[in-house]
Amino acid sequence: MSSAESSGEERVVKTVCSICYCSCGVLAHVKDGRVVRLEGDPDHPWSKGALCPKGLSGIELLYHPDRINYPMRRVGERGEGKWQRISWDEALDTISFHLSETREKYGPEAICLATGAGLYSNYGTMGYFGYLLGTPNMMTSGYICFNPSGIAAWATIGYAGALFAQEMVNEEIFDAQCILLWASNPRNTHPYPVGEGILKQKQNGTKLIVIDPRPTDYAKKADLWLPIRPSTDDALALGMIHVVINEGLYDREFVEGWAWGFDRLKVHIQAYPPGEMAGITGISEAQIVAAARLFAQAKPGCIVQRVPIDQNRNAIQTSRAIFILNALCGNLDKKGGNLLPRTGDVLTENEMKAQMEKLPRSVLEKRIGAQELPVLSGPDGASRIVHPLFWARAVMEGKPYRIRTQITSANNQILRDQNSRTVLEALKRLDFLATMDLFMTPTAELSDLVLPAVSWLERDGLRGHPGYPYLIPVQHRAVDPLYERWDDNRFFIELAHRMELDMPWKNEAEYIDFRLKGRGVTFKDLEGINVLTLPKEYERYKNGKFQFKTPSGKVELYSTVLEKFGYDPLPRPVRPPETTQEFPLLLMGGKKSLEYVHTTGRQISLLRKRNPDPTLEMSPDLAQELGVGGGDWVWVETIYFGKKERVRFKARLVDGFPRQVVAVEHGWWFPEKREPLHGGFESNVNTVIPNDVFDPISGSTHLRSIPCRVYKD
Repeated sequence: MSSAESSGEERVVKTVCSICYCSCGVLAHVKDGRVVRLEGDPDHPWSKGALCPKGLSGIELLYHPDRINYPMRRVGERGEGKWQRISWDEALDTISFHLSETREKYGPEAICLATGAGLYSNYGTMGYFGYLLGTPNMMTSGYICFNPSGIAAWATIGYAGALFAQEMVNEEIFDAQCILLWASNPRNTHPYPVGEGILKQKQNGTKLIVIDPRPTDYAKKADLWLPIRPSTDDALALGMIHVVINEGLYDREFVEGWAWGFDRLKVHIQAYPPGEMAGITGISEAQIVAAARLFAQAKPGCIVQRVPIDQNRNAIQTSRAIFILNALCGNLDKKGGNLLPRTGDVLTENEMKAQMEKLPRSVLEKRIGAQELPVLSGPDGASRIVHPLFWARAVMEGKPYRIRTQITSANNQILRDQNSRTVLEALKRLDFLATMDLFMTPTAELSDLVLPAVSWLERDGLRGHPGYPYLIPVQHRAVDPLYERWDDNRFFIELAHRMELDMPWKNEAEYIDFRLKGRGVTFKDLEGINVLTLPKEYERYKNGKFQFKTPSGKVELYSTVLEKFGYDPLPRPVRPPETTQEFPLLLMGGKKSLEYVHTTGRQISLLRKRNPDPTLEMSPDLAQELGVGGGDWVWVETIYFGKKERVRFKARLVDGFPRQVVAVEHGWWFPEKREPLHGGFESNVNTVIPNDVFDPISGSTHLRSIPCRVYKD
C-alpha cells in the first residue's frame, strides 16, 4: 500500500476495461487498498470518458462473494459440487503430473488447451505453452466468432484473422459518407463511441443503410433498411455486386491497379441479378438496386459487419462477397473507409500464439480436424485451431485418437458450444480436466481442479483491439490480485517452469516486456498511460507500406487460395434450411445485449437488474396467433432435436419484427441456482442447435436461421 493510501488519500489508476472487446479507458479510484469508484477516462481517444454498464460494474465483479479465490480439488463425483481447498503448489504438481503422464503414455497430441473470450489475454502464453508441450491442439470460440470473416480476409488479401477491413468498429467511421451496418447493432456491442455516434453522424448528412431482420434503432432511422430473410446475406451481396459491376459504379482505378480476377467475377456475377436475389432474400429488387447505388456512389463508404455473418453454413463465401463489394467500391484503407491491418512494433497475442506453428509439420498434421477442415485446422490454413465437433468425437470415439487431458481457461464450454448435451458427456469422459475462471460455471463444475483467475482490475497487460489497428490498449492493475487469484499468463508460465519446459519468461511482467521490445519501452515506462497510439496512414498499398499477401499480390476477387484447397474461388449463395409445417418459424440464436458478453455477468446485480431473464423477441402478430403475451414464458424446439430438447425464454413483443422469425439471447445460465450445472440447459439455446450443420470451409455452425416452433409454457 502506498503512503498516500495509508494516509487515507485516493490514488487514481489509469487503465482499460476488458470485460468486452472495446477496451474503454477507465479511471479507477483506490482508497485504503480498495477500489471505491470507477469512471470513464475523458482523455482516452476511443471511449472519451464513456463507460457502459459492464465497465461500471467492475467493482462488484472484483469483490463479488461468489468469486473463486483459491485452487480447489474435486472430492466427489464429477458434477457433484464437492470441493476441497488446496495450495497452488499442490495444484501445479497435480496438473504437471497429469500432463506428463498423458504425454508419456499417449503422446502430447492427447492434450488439448482450451480458451474462450472471457479474459482476452491468454492466447500468447497458452499457445507458447502448447508449443513447449508439443501438442498441436488448441481450441477457441473463434470458429463461430471472427475467425470466419478473418478466413475470408485471408483468402482475399492474405492476412489470417484480418478483422479490420471486414468488421470495422472504430471512429474512422465518422469520416464516411455512407455507413452500411450489416448484421450489426453496435449500440449493444460497441456502444462508445460508435454505437451512440452513428445516429448523430446521420444528422450531419452521412447516409445510413441497415441490413438486419430486426427493427433495431438504427433500422428505424436508416435512409434504407433492408429487413433481410436470415442467412441470405450471401445472395444480397451478390445482387449488389451485380448492380455495381453492370452499372459501372465500381472504382476503376482501384480495380485495375489492385484487384485480381475482375474479368472472371464479371462473368460469374451475371448469374445473380437482383431480381432473382430478391426471391431468396425477401428484399425487393428495387431495394437491392437502391442499396447498391447508394453505397457505391457515396464515397468514402464503410461497412460495419458483425458476427451473425460468421454464423451460417456459407459464412466464408458470405464474408467474401461483402469484402468484394467493399473492394469494388474502393473503400479499403481510405480515410472514412475500412482500414486494412497494421503490422506494428508491439507483438499481438495472436502473433505470440503463432509460436505453436513452429512444431514439426508431422505434428501439426495431427491436429484434431486438420483433415476435415484444412483451412480452419490444417497446417497450411488460416486459423489453426480445433473445432469442438471434432474435439468431441476425439474425446468420445477416439477419432482419430483420444483427447484425454484438457486445460481450460475462461471457457464455459457447455454454454459456448452447440449440441450442449454432447459437450457435457465429452467433458465427463476426459481423464483429467483443470479449469481456470472467475466463477464456478457449469463447465468448471465438471473439472477435477478449479483455479482462481483475476478480473480486469487485478491485471496488468496489453489488450488487442479488433476494430482499430492504430490503438494498443494498456491495462494497469488497480489492486494486486486478491486472495490467491492468479493472472492466467502467470499460470501458464509457472506451469511450464514446474514441468521444466523452456519458457523464456520468468513471470508475466517479463512476458509483457517481451511484447513491447520492438517499441523500445518496458511496461513500467507506461505507468499512467492506458493506450499506445500509432501513426495513421491511408492507402498504404500505393506506397509499398502495405502488401497484399496473396499469390497475385493483389486483392483476390477470385481467390486462388480457396481454389488451391478445393473450394469455390468465387462466392455463390447457399439457401438456408427451409421451414416445415411442424417447424414453421426461423430461430435466430446468438442475440446479444448490452449487459452481457457471452456467458459472463449473470451474477452481477447491476447487470441482472437491467436484464433479468433470457428473452425471445417475436412479432405481436405471431404472439397473438400463439396465445402468448409479453412477459410470458415460452418453449422453443428446433427441427434438429424436436421434443428431445427444448429451451425456455421470456417473450418480448417487438413492433415491426418479422412474422416468421424469433430471436433469442445466448449464453444464459443461472448462477443463483445452486445445483452444480446452475440451470445450464434451461435457457441455453445451444442445447437445441446441432454442431454438425456448418460452413464447409470454416466449420462455423449454422446459428441464425433454424426451423423451430414456439409455444407457451
